[in-house]
Amino acid sequence: MLTTVRRLSKSWFAAIIIGLLIIGLAVVGMFDPMRFDVSTHVVKAGDREVSQPQFRQIIDNLNERNAQMTGQRFTMAELVESGQHLQVLESLANEESLFAWVWRAGLRPARNLIAEQIRQQQAFFDPVSGQFSEEAMARVLSETGMTPADYEDTLRHQIGAEHYVAGAAAGLRIPAIYGALAAAYAGETRNGRWILLSPSDIRDVPNPTDEQLGTLLNEVADQVREPEYRTVTLVRFTPALAAANIQITDQAIQDRFNFQRDSLGTPETRSFVTLTAPNAQTAQTIARRLRAGEEPAAVAASLNIEPVSYDGQPRAAVPDARVAEAAFSLSQGAVTDPVQGELGLVVIKVTSITPGREATLAEHRQEIADALRMEQARVRVTEMVERFVALREGGTSLRDAASQAGGAVATLPPFTAEGALPNGQPMGAPEVLYQTAFATAQGATSEVVDAGQDEYFAVHVDEVRAARMPTVAEMRPQLVQFWRGREISRRLQERGNAIAQRIRGGEDIVAVARAEGLTLTTRTGVSREPGEGPNALSEDLVGGLFGQPPGEVFSGPADREGRFVVGVVDSATAPTAVIAGRQAAEILPQMTGQAFQSEIIPTMQRAARTTIGAVVFPDRARAALGVPPEATPTEGAPAAE
Repeated sequence: MLTTVRRLSKSWFAAIIIGLLIIGLAVVGMFDPMRFDVSTHVVKAGDREVSQPQFRQIIDNLNERNAQMTGQRFTMAELVESGQHLQVLESLANEESLFAWVWRAGLRPARNLIAEQIRQQQAFFDPVSGQFSEEAMARVLSETGMTPADYEDTLRHQIGAEHYVAGAAAGLRIPAIYGALAAAYAGETRNGRWILLSPSDIRDVPNPTDEQLGTLLNEVADQVREPEYRTVTLVRFTPALAAANIQITDQAIQDRFNFQRDSLGTPETRSFVTLTAPNAQTAQTIARRLRAGEEPAAVAASLNIEPVSYDGQPRAAVPDARVAEAAFSLSQGAVTDPVQGELGLVVIKVTSITPGREATLAEHRQEIADALRMEQARVRVTEMVERFVALREGGTSLRDAASQAGGAVATLPPFTAEGALPNGQPMGAPEVLYQTAFATAQGATSEVVDAGQDEYFAVHVDEVRAARMPTVAEMRPQLVQFWRGREISRRLQERGNAIAQRIRGGEDIVAVARAEGLTLTTRTGVSREPGEGPNALSEDLVGGLFGQPPGEVFSGPADREGRFVVGVVDSATAPTAVIAGRQAAEILPQMTGQAFQSEIIPTMQRAARTTIGAVVFPDRARAALGVPPEATPTEGAPAAE
């Protein structure tokens, strides 16, 4: 990926900003060209621009992905206050600068590369036939505010930049000494002795007083405070409910099958190779040599031509209509005369043909009937909702109105505003249900709400259980257990630190272990990898052993079981030259890739940005997010510290 911005590595966008690509966000994000004035832009890099609507959609998408990953969604004001919008703005400027610089340098991807990228976009395929559709492509792009020409231009810049970066990566060589140092570090082993203190070694811990428990409860208040819960009666109207009594006639099924017959069948597919010639004479030569039995790859190589292969493609998936017509008119193994395609004179050889298969009514009868039934059900859902509303306005009770209208009624268990059940598990309902329930007063019924996918619902709030803080008496067992665990951990650390101080003071670890009645463990040849199995060491213990030079004492938490370790590093052994050399050879490619991602790509982007003279407009970015511009200090006002 081109956008590898180290400055974002510590922000909450870090996990998703690495994958930021303008193309993907443009197609999937559905820009809204009417939201802001499209004559302005937040980034300008040469002839490349990022508009306010595009920037807003990018931020929305990143915020949504962050919410899916962390469960936390930020307001635009919070994003701006933390400076995240500026980090995204800078990363976009760097990326667009590289796009613009590569284009200015003269790197132009071939049209077939662009066509191949377009054919990989599933959004551009007809959902019925499963084939590439120019109409679907135009429709999707129009919803994003782009034209096919705009999209191809952006693809052209992106592919050019990717190829430039790939070429630079292929030539990068990290000095061998780096691999040697990494191998020496990874292959080092150590010998050590240590004492493990277990929580069971701490005895006579008294139970806490009520005062201590009260103090502890205040400390953990945010974790134990019970949120507000609501219990509601839910009325639902769905196509599945509406479809229960819908009958589909045989004639309706036959009519729909006749309409969809071509798309339901399996289209014929072909594999073929195309060679684009620079002139008519070369095209005739290509055709003659292919008919004589020469392989397309050999002919292309001798003429310095790049062949293009189509493997098992239906006719609709071939972007050049003239090439498609010619390829699908040949027999297997045949070669066309030169064809005037969009990119020039093309000679085609068909290598294999897979016949299509015509659909039958018997194999598609059920799916057609189900589709027709759901189409009618979607219409009937609206009628059900209208009848329910009319009955409620006439004074009919909630359950009676739902029953007469054909809806489903259920009482839901208590849940929070985030949709969590009392046991902490998610209820799994749409978020709009939680929002509606918590926006409706106790004893009241909400309006009918559109839940999407032709489903509607209304809720009656039966009970509101206010948020509350539990008492010490209610949580006594949990608080006592927590307090004792923390007290044992504190005393364990105190004892461990005292033992470590004795060893640092000159006492032998063997004598200290014997005097304390503790077990001494001796291990040799320990590597940095903790390993697996019953004899494996914890990461914390290995970290302590490798965290000090030979002869020094290490101490600290030993593992997740709450144990504490005190030990001595006896010696360190470097790997043998043979092993280190082999490891260095394996490590170098990984280090090269990491260095390229973290150092070279950002350097490329900064250099391109300097050359192109990219400009960012933070105030426009704030406006795109609906946040007022920063206040300008008035004359004579004290400056902010």
